[in-house]
Amino acid sequence: MNKPERERDKDNLNREVLIFVFFLFLSSLFWYLNELGKDVDTAIQYPVRYINPPKGRVLTGDLPDRMTMELQGPGYSILKLKLSGSRAPVVVDFSKMTLRRLPGTQSSFYIVSSSMIESFSKQLHADFTISVIKPDTIFYGFDKLIKRRMPVIPDIRVEVPKTYKALVVAEPDSITVTGPKHLLDSLSGVKTKKRIFPSVSETFKASVQLLAPEHVQLERNRVDIEVTLFRVFSEKKAGEKARYNGDSKTKIKFR
Repeated sequence: MNKPERERDKDNLNREVLIFVFFLFLSSLFWYLNELGKDVDTAIQYPVRYINPPKGRVLTGDLPDRMTMELQGPGYSILKLKLSGSRAPVVVDFSKMTLRRLPGTQSSFYIVSSSMIESFSKQLHADFTISVIKPDTIFYGFDKLIKRRMPVIPDIRVEVPKTYKALVVAEPDSITVTGPKHLLDSLSGVKTKKRIFPSVSETFKASVQLLAPEHVQLERNRVDIEVTLFRVFSEKKAGEKARYNGDSKTKIKFR
């Protein structure tokens, strides 16, 4: 067999391989589309949002932000749901639910997840069936939403020469916070973001950020602090620096 014949046979083989791959892909596509038209069973995790607790109350407890739904329906419909880029959460609306209290408690409640199947199905606008929602029970509570005046706790360190002390004062020295009563009861005050001021030699003012505890709202995000230096007349070791570690009582510490 001469060279032109070998090249011709090679071209024919390559063409046959391409034709085979094409029809294999086409048959696989038709099979897949046919399967999508059949009913399938699958599970999907979906985001959840909780709204409208009773007036003046706030939700407490470890409520899941995603729930697993077991679905039954046409494959194409479920595939569309799985491939959707951004999923708007399904909503649990407490204003439309009957509150079920845990026996023997005053402020602990539960939801049987199966009771939300109809609501979730309407929200998803899909032609599949939700057969199971997991977890099967959600436990939660309500706490009173209150306002309280709390001290500002400066988390400030000021390094000054050995013959000076630093006095740190926040302005305002207290702010109004809003949050669940059990959380506010556990707080001694609102801390500022940690700041370090090295080699300070004169009085100055600065603005610092407040750190809001989770689920707590602050009336303002920042406060001003005034750092005042004053001379002390006690002997210290050479090279020693006075440091201030801020708290609500404005303590002065030395090292």
